[in-house]
Amino acid sequence: MDTRFSENGNASVNSRQASQGITHLPQEQRKVFVTYEADSEEHLKEIIKFVSLLRNNGFDTHIDVFEQQLNSISKIDCMERYLNEKDYLIIIIISLRYYETISGINTSVEGDERTSDTVYIHKQLQSEFIQNGCRNYRFIPILFPGAKKCYVPTWLQNTHIYSWPKDRDDILRRLMRVEKYNPPPIGPLPTIVSIPL
Repeated sequence: MDTRFSENGNASVNSRQASQGITHLPQEQRKVFVTYEADSEEHLKEIIKFVSLLRNNGFDTHIDVFEQQLNSISKIDCMERYLNEKDYLIIIIISLRYYETISGINTSVEGDERTSDTVYIHKQLQSEFIQNGCRNYRFIPILFPGAKKCYVPTWLQNTHIYSWPKDRDDILRRLMRVEKYNPPPIGPLPTIVSIPL
């Protein structure tokens, strides 16, 4: 299946796919929560651009910077909703600061509340992973520019790791639960003639 995703949310489809029909994803399977640590103002802008792309392509994507009103009421309740509601796929933006925060390397006083929220979310995700028998059903680690694979939490190292913006279409396919390549149909068995001795 060859699908191209655009910045404005319109997917262009090749003629073969058009004859097969476009994948329709129910609203409850379009829920996405993004967890991250902002390395810089530029990094945060890139994350917001990424989230905007997801929203423009039909995904009900949530990130703390878009929900300041809800966070001011109860930040923990807001986060718990996304963590506990299993309909949400959770994107983990991997960066140097995220790695330092979850590893305990980044222990500065500045941003202490934000750091503790990130650590809390990370521990909740890791706990769910362990409860699922070390199977990853809904976490999507994405390396942002400048990040290295070794920054991915060790418990997620054996899952598929995407790179932004290089794997943009693959990330959207993952969220849509669509395979990049479809196997050809299974044909008939070959005719084998036995030769008598």
